[in-house]
Amino acid sequence: MASLKWFIRTNAKTKSKPVTIRVRLRDGQKDVYSKTHLSIPAKFWNQKARTTRAKISNSGDFAERDWYKDQLETLERHILKSYQDKGELSKEWLSECIEKFRNPESFEKKPVTLFEFISHFIEQSEQSINPKTGSPVHYRIRRDYIRTFELLKEFAAGREIDFNDIDLDFYNDWISFLQTKNIGSTEEPKYYKANSVGKFIKNLKVFLNKATEDGINTNLRYKSHRFVKIQVETDSIYLNEAELNRIQQIDLSNRPYLERVRDLFLVGCWTGLRFGDLSRVKPENIQDGFIRVTQSKTGDRVVIPLHPVVTSILEKYEGRLPAAISNQKTNDFLKEIAKLAELNEDLHISETRGGIKRTVKRQKWELVSSHSARRSFCTNLFKAGFPSQSIMKISGHKSESAFRKYLKVSEEEHANLLLQHWTKNGNHLKVVG
Repeated sequence: MASLKWFIRTNAKTKSKPVTIRVRLRDGQKDVYSKTHLSIPAKFWNQKARTTRAKISNSGDFAERDWYKDQLETLERHILKSYQDKGELSKEWLSECIEKFRNPESFEKKPVTLFEFISHFIEQSEQSINPKTGSPVHYRIRRDYIRTFELLKEFAAGREIDFNDIDLDFYNDWISFLQTKNIGSTEEPKYYKANSVGKFIKNLKVFLNKATEDGINTNLRYKSHRFVKIQVETDSIYLNEAELNRIQQIDLSNRPYLERVRDLFLVGCWTGLRFGDLSRVKPENIQDGFIRVTQSKTGDRVVIPLHPVVTSILEKYEGRLPAAISNQKTNDFLKEIAKLAELNEDLHISETRGGIKRTVKRQKWELVSSHSARRSFCTNLFKAGFPSQSIMKISGHKSESAFRKYLKVSEEEHANLLLQHWTKNGNHLKVVG
């Protein structure tokens, strides 16, 4: 079994100066020495002490004593564990072992291929901090990274794809692959929507940007203005206040699983909070008639007054919000609830699937999802004449352009808003004789 000993070498000239701490590692007939990266004033070193921590003086004049004790103990564990794993003892190995402790990053194996880098990137993302929020990268973002990587490997089909292969030809081929990939069944084919394809392109550019920052990638063809994230305007719907009242009035007491989803959805419709943030609202976030919570996506703090509907739901659940379930189940149940509320209006919507844009007819209940809550909040306040900047402060939107995408106001509704504005301000058009 290996034994380790710390020591220093001093003489009359070095007695009052910092000296290097050295280490001796012995195992049977093998006996090697090495310097460490640590130096200490000789007067604070106890050469005769037997334990590692006792080697450092407890003198009150040595403010760094605890740091030195911790460093030596940690380095000792590192050396012994490395030797146990390595099984070879030499002066060169011991010196390298100490250097690995001092500068571990210089010994890390750098990923060299695109797929090696992406794998490393995803692994590191579990400990990464989102610079926008100061919080760990959200699990949904990591899940999207993983799905993007899976699709890249499927697209590669065993071929080697490296950084230098990423160009406009790759871009076009990969988009074609994503648009025509059947994610449904043979009987009922289903394809990614255009914005889902755009999300995968965005994630690939995230990987490439990080590799470029790290000096691993030098191919910048992905920065072409034609190598862009696909994004199309969606026909997502919102629910007006009358429709929200119809949903609220449904008797779901015999189906509590639907009742909880309905109630949480209504809270979203009257607060504008994302569904992910609704699950983070605790009783301590609700005080004096307001909800105060930090958004997980942006890290911004928002303050939202309690609407009477929200107050009644909180009373119903004894000061808490009903527990959230998976997004997929939530959306399935919301469609069932909207159908019970007879939201049967026929809508003609545009959608792009499999690279083909088409107009299809849907009933409104088929389009209701958890995201409809936030859209409904923003759109209903906007139509009521509430200032856009104030809505953005409550919803947490950063830019006017991002906020406008949430507003689902038809041409007819815009015209009526203008007419109401003229009437309210006494500027209704008059015939001038």
